[in-house]
Amino acid sequence: MSEKTITDGLFALKDENYRRFHAKLIPDIPIDNIIGVRTPVLRKYAKEVAKLPEANIFLESLPHIYYEENNLHGALLSLLYPKDIIAFMEQLERFLPYVDNWQLVICFRRRFLRSICLMFMKEYKSGCKVMRCIPFGLVL
Repeated sequence: MSEKTITDGLFALKDENYRRFHAKLIPDIPIDNIIGVRTPVLRKYAKEVAKLPEANIFLESLPHIYYEENNLHGALLSLLYPKDIIAFMEQLERFLPYVDNWQLVICFRRRFLRSICLMFMKEYKSGCKVMRCIPFGLVL
C-alpha cells in the first residue's frame, strides 16, 4: 500500500451527505479538499493504516491535500507514538504548520494527550513552574 492507496482508502469511506454538512462547519477549507469521512470511521481506518509500513511514509508526505488526510495524520501520531514522547513531539512539530482549522483537534485522542502530558510532567517537572495541556501539545 502506498500513500496514494492510503488516500484512496479514505475515498472508499466517503459519505457525500456528511461531506456537504462538514464543509459548512469549516468554511475556510474548500469543499474540494474535503472527502467526507466520519470521525469514528476515520479512527477505525487509522488503526488499520498504523499497522502498515507505509504509515511512516504517509507521515513524511506533508503537506496533505485533503482535510481527512490531516485528521488521519493526527490519528496516526497518536497510534504510532504512544510511549515515545520525544518522537511524538518531533512529529507533532513537523505537522503543526499544516494544521489549518479547529476541527483537527478531534483527530488526537484525549486519553492519549493526557498520557503524553503526564509522561512529560513526570520526565521534566523539576524544571517547569507552570504546565498545562492544550489540544495540540503542551504549554510551558
